[in-house]
Amino acid sequence: MGMDRRDFLKTCSLLAVGGLLFGCRKNALSEISDGLAGRIPDERLFEEEVRLALSMSRKELDLVAVPMPKALETKGEKSPNRFGMVIDMAACNGCGKCILACNRENNVPLVTEEDAARGRFMHWIEIRGGAPFMCAHCGSAPCEKVCPTGAASHTPDGLSTMMYKRCTGSRFCGANCPMQARKFNFNDAKSLGLSRQFNKEVPLRSKGVMEKCSLCLHRLQDDRLRFKTESAVAPGASAEWRGRGVKTACMEACPRKAIVFGNWLDGESPLVKAVSGRTLYAPRSLAPFDPSVLFLMEGR
Repeated sequence: MGMDRRDFLKTCSLLAVGGLLFGCRKNALSEISDGLAGRIPDERLFEEEVRLALSMSRKELDLVAVPMPKALETKGEKSPNRFGMVIDMAACNGCGKCILACNRENNVPLVTEEDAARGRFMHWIEIRGGAPFMCAHCGSAPCEKVCPTGAASHTPDGLSTMMYKRCTGSRFCGANCPMQARKFNFNDAKSLGLSRQFNKEVPLRSKGVMEKCSLCLHRLQDDRLRFKTESAVAPGASAEWRGRGVKTACMEACPRKAIVFGNWLDGESPLVKAVSGRTLYAPRSLAPFDPSVLFLMEGR
């Protein structure tokens, strides 16, 4: 008798845990379970898939020093903001809680048993070199340059975005990303029972489109609307929206505060404060494209 999906993932996860005893980070998988006890079975399916993904993670990061990101000019429009993130590899222990949080926040679907066995997950965040890796939101994004429909585009605030209704699934963007940070949706996750809409603010995606990290764009949009509303009723307030106080789901979930989101152009941003006096790094293959998601290696 064949295994069902749950038994399959559980078996793979147990094998993975055994392998982790011989070299991987000691608490990486056990920490995922912390705080999940008593949750609904649906959530445990996502937990099990992340466990499996962590056990299969073998990719490394070849990092080089880069300067702090500067202001962008997008289609002739300048913005006082450029949002991004930094990941402190000295603080991160590869626990994977950021992946779980991202999956829930952005309704990232499960994959079939066959895809899971091949390590082909839809996760917008992966663990590479022992640290989270996601779309770097490059200022000169190579993925956007080859999109035939304009589905892959850039905002004045520095985010590389996806317009899913425009995406025709050419996969040119994925092929042109040096780090393969984009994921192609091979399955009709909804009809296969693999998708869950944990967050109503983020739409479920259909088969045949590319997906990737959005830097929780919906949270930024909500905060911008709040700011505009407050400014309208309080004219004496600041006239510029800087996105202060916004956190991504992965940043909120990180127990070691290894992930910091913010505005590269705002001196009051926690992001700018976190990198003060420290060297910034980016994957070597992405460094020429002015990435907005960077890494720290040495401790303070």
